[in-house]
Amino acid sequence: MLVEKTQTQPIYSIPSIRNYRWSTHLDFLRGLASLLVLLGHMRILLFIEYSEIRNPSFLIKRLNSLTVLGHQSVMIFFVLSGFFISASVIRRIQQKQWSWVNYLVDRLTRLYIVLIPALLLSSFWDSLGIKIFGTGQNSFYGEKFHNGHLATYKILENFTFQNALGTIAFVQTIFVDLFGSNKAVWSLAYEFWYYILFPAIILLFWVKSLKARVFYGFLVSGILLMVGSEIRIYFLVWLMGALVSICHPSKYLNNKNILNLLTIFSILILCIALISERFINREIADFFIGISTAVMIYLLVNSRSQIRQKGAYEKFSKGLAGCSYTLYLVHMPILCFIRACVIGDRPWEPDIFHVFLALIIVVFVFLYAVVIAHFTEAKTGKFRKLVMSWIENRALNQA
Repeated sequence: MLVEKTQTQPIYSIPSIRNYRWSTHLDFLRGLASLLVLLGHMRILLFIEYSEIRNPSFLIKRLNSLTVLGHQSVMIFFVLSGFFISASVIRRIQQKQWSWVNYLVDRLTRLYIVLIPALLLSSFWDSLGIKIFGTGQNSFYGEKFHNGHLATYKILENFTFQNALGTIAFVQTIFVDLFGSNKAVWSLAYEFWYYILFPAIILLFWVKSLKARVFYGFLVSGILLMVGSEIRIYFLVWLMGALVSICHPSKYLNNKNILNLLTIFSILILCIALISERFINREIADFFIGISTAVMIYLLVNSRSQIRQKGAYEKFSKGLAGCSYTLYLVHMPILCFIRACVIGDRPWEPDIFHVFLALIIVVFVFLYAVVIAHFTEAKTGKFRKLVMSWIENRALNQA
């Protein structure tokens, strides 16, 4: 009965996505994207530029293809975020259960429970690196990263209290620089303002009060002016996920064989999109990735197969997704410290021995993130309830 009902409702009205197998696939996709970001930064920090390699082998070519997808993976994050957040927002507004307080508590507890520890850990690793390796011109912390991609990014210059506060306020890349070595936090400024923009835009057209509409009009306009052109442009990528959430499942995709074939085809298209930056402009490639991801999500959601029993794949995907946000935020500073410890003036050549060492480092950093996630990301629900309880008690005391 539930299955039949959801077939006639927009996707955002699905009662519980955790009942469906496609939710597991999206968990796996989110976790995989975070791993690709880690691999990308590992390659940038530990190995020489691909252009410097003479006669790269087939294996090296494939490894290079796998480790240049960090930025592209963030586009996948944007679409996934747009899909899940917009569905929650629209459902609450339509059911007249919308509350800015509840929404902001949900979003900020999710963000801060990992962000604050991540910034503290960034301070620890950068301070330790500066103390051990100094800040001279030849120091990794005092001068700059070794290669072209990060050559203009200097850790010491960005290791300021102002940048830390700006990151907490989600204005990094807008009013302040990134904090220390943690270059990965750039996307949080994008995500946070998308979280505010989307419900404000929906409410602008939903509310009937003229004063409220004027307020939301000024709010949307103010944010769009403040964040700058790049954040405005990538909001369109985020909205691709939102577009999927308001779509209805297609009656033409009821045939399981056709749906499976189209889903496999969409995955192949996404793989092509991920490497399309080699042939076309980055912004166009990013939009190609966004569209491909959105189409794939839509096809996955059209599958109504439910999880009967959680197997290894379901548990692995949930576990990987459960530490993905933490991995994204905490990997860069410790990876930079390891780089300063194990590499001299010249990064490694991608031979078998050094690739094996890099793999060990990746596993170590991943396990490091898993441990941190156990004490942060895994406690999001409890932290959220604690904050809501404090707000409710304060409201009662003031009444």
